[in-house]
Amino acid sequence: WLLGTMVPVDAMGIAKSTAQVVLAPIALGMTLNKFFPKTVKKVEPVCPIVGVIMTCLLVGSSVAQVAGPILNAGLPLQAAAALLHAAGGALSYVLFKLIKQDETVSRTAAIETSMKSSAFGFLLAKLHFGEYLVRVPAAVSVVWMAVMGSSMAVVFRLLGDAAKKKQQQ
Repeated sequence: WLLGTMVPVDAMGIAKSTAQVVLAPIALGMTLNKFFPKTVKKVEPVCPIVGVIMTCLLVGSSVAQVAGPILNAGLPLQAAAALLHAAGGALSYVLFKLIKQDETVSRTAAIETSMKSSAFGFLLAKLHFGEYLVRVPAAVSVVWMAVMGSSMAVVFRLLGDAAKKKQQQ
């Protein structure tokens, strides 16, 4: 049905959005860290909870905007999105272990890979593609990104705690 269809893409718009949503916050964070390290250190303890709240808002907003089409898409779309994030995290973990990285680096890479921002994909779909349904896979992926990434963090934490207890015995 859509195979072979030409999709107009606003490359400059996507580049601008990328600069605004990805590059500008990174540059801002690096700048703040360089020139105001004491202030950054004071703010760091609240960053995780702010991150969780922002993730919840991104997930809720993305899903709410395309709830009907998500429900109509059914299990195949859910399974594909879940597998994308699970496989990405698992593959990243294995690859980092194969190149002899320690457990902390391997786990961090796995979590970061599984949590690559589908919210950014949703934003790009919303801003730069005329077809409304283009947003649906990204919105589903946003949910699974949050579920898989946080689940991996919990599992790794539990495995780490179990390993520490074992070493203490």
